[in-house]
Amino acid sequence: CLIQKPVPGMWPQMLNKPTASDFEILMWTSTNAPNTFELFVLSGVFSFVYNIIQFNIVHTLSPSATAFGGNFNKAALVFLTLLLPFLQVHELPGWPYNFAIWMAVLGNVAAFSFYSYLQILAKREKAAQEQKEAMMQKRDMVPFQEGDDDDEDEDEEEEGGCC
Repeated sequence: CLIQKPVPGMWPQMLNKPTASDFEILMWTSTNAPNTFELFVLSGVFSFVYNIIQFNIVHTLSPSATAFGGNFNKAALVFLTLLLPFLQVHELPGWPYNFAIWMAVLGNVAAFSFYSYLQILAKREKAAQEQKEAMMQKRDMVPFQEGDDDDEDEDEEEEGGCC
């Protein structure tokens, strides 16, 4: 960040020197192109929010679900490129390859959906098991008093009570 290194392109003429640190380039950009600097700061805010969301997802679901979800934007871009021709940068391959790409995209969506479904089932099963264990522990904590009801009946019988 503060290490001087050779700068490429037009930067030597802009900075009037052949080497610069990242911080010097950042400061130059903030004074000479404030709109670009504002976008730089805004991208940092978005990056921070994205990382917080991803951190919460990892702790809520699982690391593998987060990895699957991280590739969602790539899969969505491929799907939209296949679906909407005006988004295509290059011409798509011919018949057999185009079909293989469609099958791969649909297979990816199906695999992720099935994986998510299995994760949901596992969480439900774990919650049910924890609830069952909690009920068992609660039942074990209640002391069992043996013969309390029988003592009352015996007393009534001794006194000549009928019921």
